[in-house]
Amino acid sequence: MQDYKIFSDLLSKADVLSEQEIETISCSFRVDYISKNQFFLQAGQRCNRVGFLNSGILCSYIYNTDGDEVVKHFLEPHQYFTDLESYEKNREARLNIMAVTDSAILSIDKQENNMLQNQIPKWEYVQGLFASRALNNMIQMQNFLHFGSASEKYRHFVENHPNLARHVPLKYIASYLGITQSSLSRLRRE
Repeated sequence: MQDYKIFSDLLSKADVLSEQEIETISCSFRVDYISKNQFFLQAGQRCNRVGFLNSGILCSYIYNTDGDEVVKHFLEPHQYFTDLESYEKNREARLNIMAVTDSAILSIDKQENNMLQNQIPKWEYVQGLFASRALNNMIQMQNFLHFGSASEKYRHFVENHPNLARHVPLKYIASYLGITQSSLSRLRRE
């Protein structure tokens, strides 16, 4: 039940659900343990789950026209996530969502989620809060990528995301910052 404690506490903070509703929602999620380099979602699949990262680090990436991985976002613990376009429109995912470290994820499939929304109408509102928070986190995390030199971007990343800087392989950080891995290695030495 420890896997559900953080999630239940987060649901409580929304301040709109009863204890029974929180328990019902929490019990509707399953725990998935995925190892480093294992996928939650691969491009080409249809995303039929929403996840809550309980522990670990995930990254989402796409492939550019040259076939190179381009990291779009990192997920740290206690973040809600999915490939929204694939999930909502039942399309093949363009995103890959992969574990950068061993991770524990609470997830719910779309059919179960829809039943839960019918059973507990306030759940849809709470999911909207989670989605809004996730979008805001993503925007805040990426704002710095549009300004400054590679050195300034790296410094900002390390100062504001020390957990990621310590645990994420350099190739993913370089891709996220839009610089080469050799440039990032040089910046780290400086």
